[in-house]
Amino acid sequence: PPSREFADRFVIFSGGKLEYRKGQDIVIAAFRAFRQRHPEALLVTAWHNFWHDYLAGIETMGHVRGIPQIGADRSLHISQWLAENGIPPTVAIDLGVVPNPLLAQILREADVAVLTNRGEGGTNLVAMECMACGVPTILSANTGHLDLIESNCCYPLTTQRRVKPLPPFVGVEGWGESDVDEVVEVLEDVYQHRSEARERGRMAAKWMQNWTWNKQVEKLLGQLQNFLN
Repeated sequence: PPSREFADRFVIFSGGKLEYRKGQDIVIAAFRAFRQRHPEALLVTAWHNFWHDYLAGIETMGHVRGIPQIGADRSLHISQWLAENGIPPTVAIDLGVVPNPLLAQILREADVAVLTNRGEGGTNLVAMECMACGVPTILSANTGHLDLIESNCCYPLTTQRRVKPLPPFVGVEGWGESDVDEVVEVLEDVYQHRSEARERGRMAAKWMQNWTWNKQVEKLLGQLQNFLN
């Protein structure tokens, strides 16, 4: 259960390494708009990226200005960057690099998770972790996220426009550009209907039990058996 460390704040979590493919610029634009309605909203990010070359281009869609500065220790100055994009330190917490075993202690405090990824080659481990922890999760309905979207287990963003190719991401067929206004409205839905959101979180945690290594390997072996007979 949550510790309620953030008291009466409405905690929005977003994770994944900062880059164009992950779509954090969409999250920033949506949070700015949502905060105008609900000043108590708090954005908690785990966006550190060890591969700084992939930062380039996230500002091209017009949602954000520039990219974070890189410190002498190779860390990203995300809090400063958020402030430059209209999100002051009083309403945002950058977690930096989080050891994976500690992530659940952070996720339990979240009222909702937002993942507006433009493309996922797999299923998105951060999304799976959020859902497994019972956090109501907003997912862009494209690529690998589609495997995670089960009826009433999450909040799919159904508006998915064509994505602009951007080096090094040049093969973007099947990717999707989420709509900022839709993200804001889904956040509002979660905010206004907390009990329903918590129930979706519980259903997501149950659904994610189908994604254990044992069960997935059994499915894989079952498929391979068709080729071996």
